Amino acid sequence: MPAVYPGTLTVTTPLGVALTIRADERGIVASDFVRTTRTTRARIADPLLREASTQVKAYFRKRLRRFDLPLHFEGTAFQKTVWEFVSGLETGQLVSYSDLARILGAPRAARGVALAMSRTPLALFVPAHRVVGADGTVRGAGPRSLRRKLLAFEGIILR
Repeated sequence: MPAVYPGTLTVTTPLGVALTIRADERGIVASDFVRTTRTTRARIADPLLREASTQVKAYFRKRLRRFDLPLHFEGTAFQKTVWEFVSGLETGQLVSYSDLARILGAPRAARGVALAMSRTPLALFVPAHRVVGADGTVRGAGPRSLRRKLLAFEGIILR
């Protein structure tokens, strides 16, 4: 049975894509970058989505270093731990997959961290672009990935 989301919002970004955000009574449950020209223009009734919109706009105005929203993660215990940690990273903070695995007490789980990041259900709110390879390069980003654009937007240029 497909999930039902009582609230959805689409916010434009300067990256040439919009961010669609879905929330329910548990918090922000999903977000993803989409190529669309349709955005939410009406007054946002849901207070959580209104706050999410405010914070996303502040981030893209470079006035917000870390999102402060109730995020609800659906995944394995390990994935949730990874996403929770990464959601706390501020603009400009980078961590490698292997360092993150060590921080989380699973030093041999760098590939597990990478897999968790590839399955992040909350684009931007869990800033996967701030998790890099041990050599400081962007890893696992496909040709349509926004990771490099987001890092450049934050003033970080990697090899």
